[in-house]
Amino acid sequence: MSQTSALRVELIDFDSVKLVEGRYPLEIVEIRESDGFFLNRQFTSDFRIRKTIYEMMQAAQKKLPDNYYFMVYEAYRPLARQIALWNMATDYINKEYPDATPQQKRDMAETFVADPYNGIGSGHQACCAIDISLCDKSGKEYDMGTACQEISPLSNTYAEGLGSEAIKNRKILIEALEGEGFINYSSEWWHFSYGDHQWAYLKGVGEAFFGPIDI
Repeated sequence: MSQTSALRVELIDFDSVKLVEGRYPLEIVEIRESDGFFLNRQFTSDFRIRKTIYEMMQAAQKKLPDNYYFMVYEAYRPLARQIALWNMATDYINKEYPDATPQQKRDMAETFVADPYNGIGSGHQACCAIDISLCDKSGKEYDMGTACQEISPLSNTYAEGLGSEAIKNRKILIEALEGEGFINYSSEWWHFSYGDHQWAYLKGVGEAFFGPIDI
């Protein structure tokens, strides 16, 4: 499996997490540029998020250094887009790692995109995850080491071979968001969530309180 060794596989044991909904009311809001956020529409024009998550984002925003702002790439993700991303990831893995076993290919795909067919889906489907970066006041993105949502060994939050600026900026991003209760999925420096299965597993709390919704 030497060809696959460049990608670090990190899987979530969803069976160890129980979904207990009802902790928060279902309130959905739009992420707004008027609140100081930059919205990158490269992947989507839908920036809906749970109100609870938005309030946490606003609190984290206040912890950023001068001339640092959040650039949001994605928040809520409907099932159709989750399926499209899953298909893109599996196609990429099949092309780049033809010698890997079917299970290895599946594991690598799941490292970057949640399986939309497992009955749990992603934090984006639960409207409680964000793909987010940092930019200056003009909207110019800081050096983060890779592009947002790029499938690359360097997409791992703590990847070897990152430049000093990328390391610094990832640290700023993590400290601001995790300081408000989010957790970073370390295979993707840009992905943060609160309350979903992934968050519960990584925090070791055993219970998630946000599941997929259709809005």
